[in-house]
Amino acid sequence: MKRVVNKYTVAHLWANQEQEDARTPTGNLYFNSNGIFSYGSHFLIGKHVQNSSGERAILITKRTYSNTTNAQINIVRSAARHIKQIRVPDPDQNVSYNFEKWYVEIKNIACKLASARKPEKYVLMIQDVISEVKSYAGFFSLEVPEYLLAAGEITDNEQYAAVLKKEVEYRKIQAEKERIAQEKLLKTQLKDWRNFKTYYLRTYGGYDYLRFNKENNRVETSQRIEIPAAIAQAFYGLVLQTIAHGGCTNCNMVLMDRYQVDEINSDFIKLGCHKITIKEIKSFTKKLRW
Repeated sequence: MKRVVNKYTVAHLWANQEQEDARTPTGNLYFNSNGIFSYGSHFLIGKHVQNSSGERAILITKRTYSNTTNAQINIVRSAARHIKQIRVPDPDQNVSYNFEKWYVEIKNIACKLASARKPEKYVLMIQDVISEVKSYAGFFSLEVPEYLLAAGEITDNEQYAAVLKKEVEYRKIQAEKERIAQEKLLKTQLKDWRNFKTYYLRTYGGYDYLRFNKENNRVETSQRIEIPAAIAQAFYGLVLQTIAHGGCTNCNMVLMDRYQVDEINSDFIKLGCHKITIKEIKSFTKKLRW
């Protein structure tokens, strides 16, 4: 079994999955199992995929890089012409990424409609893109976002404006859904962390949390910093005094000779890489009856 062959043979061996790997003498075209690459793992030309029905296809990149890489892409496509091919923005990326790239591509085409002498040229280009989207979605049984489908129907500048409006509405809805999902996940993760089932908590929104470890009598933060309870209690008293006097920025104080206190106000404290809400601090100290 030869593993160093010419570029045409590399493409042929990959397309037909006749062996696990092969490369050109210079290594600028090679494959490992399902994926074939140009000059390195950063540029995936294509990969073999299979859907839930067992149907096979090849995802082929729409990316460009250099004349050599473009020539390699054509060689790969030709070697795999007997296999169903689906062109995608990047076969190495997920569904959301590819849908977004297709949408941006359509927008870039549609923005030329207003000044176009032959708008039908751009309408046909849009239809070609949405055809790729539907081929990809159909193969994997995916639901195409409404704003992307609407973009695929653009034939004039008025429709383009309507699509942009729909995109804004869609993104607002998606952002709210993501926020709710993150809050729900954080609630579960925070509960586990406070019950010492986990030792690190990745938070959303940039804020940190507190828990008390009875075994070593220390206050622990969600970033795994530990502070003796007596020092933490004294610092809490200092925080309350500072807030009562209007708070401070660039505060002239250091906790445990290690953590610079950057800000204290009625909403949060910021020291080192930590940012903790006053609500979290008061809830924590109330449980300890400080």
